[in-house]
Order: sequence, then structure tokens, then C-alpha cells
Amino acid sequence: MADARRISPLADRARIEAPDGAASLAELPHLGRLILRADGAAAARAVKKALGAEPPTEPNTSSRSKEALMLWLGPDEWMLVTEPGSEEALFDQLKDALSETHCQLVDVSDQLTNIELSGARAREILMKLTTLDLHPRQIGPGDVAGTTFGSVTATLFVTDDVKKHETQRFQLIVRRSVADYMWCLLAEAGREFGLPEQQPRSGETMRP
Repeated sequence: MADARRISPLADRARIEAPDGAASLAELPHLGRLILRADGAAAARAVKKALGAEPPTEPNTSSRSKEALMLWLGPDEWMLVTEPGSEEALFDQLKDALSETHCQLVDVSDQLTNIELSGARAREILMKLTTLDLHPRQIGPGDVAGTTFGSVTATLFVTDDVKKHETQRFQLIVRRSVADYMWCLLAEAGREFGLPEQQPRSGETMRP
């Protein structure tokens, strides 16, 4: 069960929206996140035994099990994202399955948060902030990329559960220490499409 005393990094930031579905910005608070480091083949066997699905082996992709979303971060590294309050159970499941595997499993839930940007102009907003090629031919549903947006390092996940004709959604996974800055940076980049201005709590100057 999630601890009711936990405060998410953006607890004081309510969802904001631009007119006509151009863009919206919201935090996805208290998600569980585990980092797994292990040999690819060994991890695949162990994780499949525990969760019924293998972690992705193709670079910059993702896979899902009933318990977790698995994001490829490197040849021997994955982030497993689960529902709020489920990280301890997931950790225990994987710890047992990996008991005979040389690996590292760390709960990083409180270090990070997920910011979701969606809407018809969401991709254009992101393109203002990074040199990464975000054309739909290069990065689409289910894809993962580690890059920088402005001066903030983030893991980008293109949501893969989009229904036909539904606007695509993007998640940016960032450290809690820079979450407010990232929030304001995204809002600033989306102002031309109608996102309201957001003032940084710490008084930083926004430089998209």
C-alpha cells in the first residue's frame, strides 16, 4: 500500500491544458520504478519466470507484463515501472527470480517522477527542447530514448497504449530535483499553443 505521507515532486502543480486539445501537461505521481542491471540473456529468463514477459532486448524499445512496463536503457539495464504502491511486491518477485543471477536491482521510485505531455502539438513542443530526431518515422509508440530537454536529462517514453485516432502521449522521466524546472520548461515551450505560463518555484530563468 502506498504511504499516504508521500509527497510527489510536483504535488503543487495541477494539470494544465491549452485550448482545443493542443497540449496538456500533468504529473503521474508515485509510480514505482526499479532499475535492473544484469546480463541480457540471464535477465530475460529470470524476468520472464517472474513476470511472464521478457525485458526488451532491442535498443530503445519497451515491453509489458501484467505487473510492469519495462524500458530498455542499455544492453544490460532496464527500468521497470509499476503502479503506485506496487514496487515492493515487484522487487520481491524479481529478487527471488534473480537469486541465482549476477545482477543489481535497485528501487529508485522516490528519486524520479513522470511528467506526461499530450495533445496535438505535444511532439512540436518537445522538438523545441532537444536535438533528438522526434519525427514519427524515427520514434513512435513504445519507443524509449535517453536525451536532454533544454538542460535537463530525461528518459522519454512514447506511450504505447494509444487507441486509433487518439492523440499520442509522451512521458518524461526526470529526477525529482529538476522536476519543477522541467515542468516550467515544457509549459514555456507550449505557450505559443496556449499552455499557461508557469513560474519556477526557485526563481530560475527559463531558457528553452
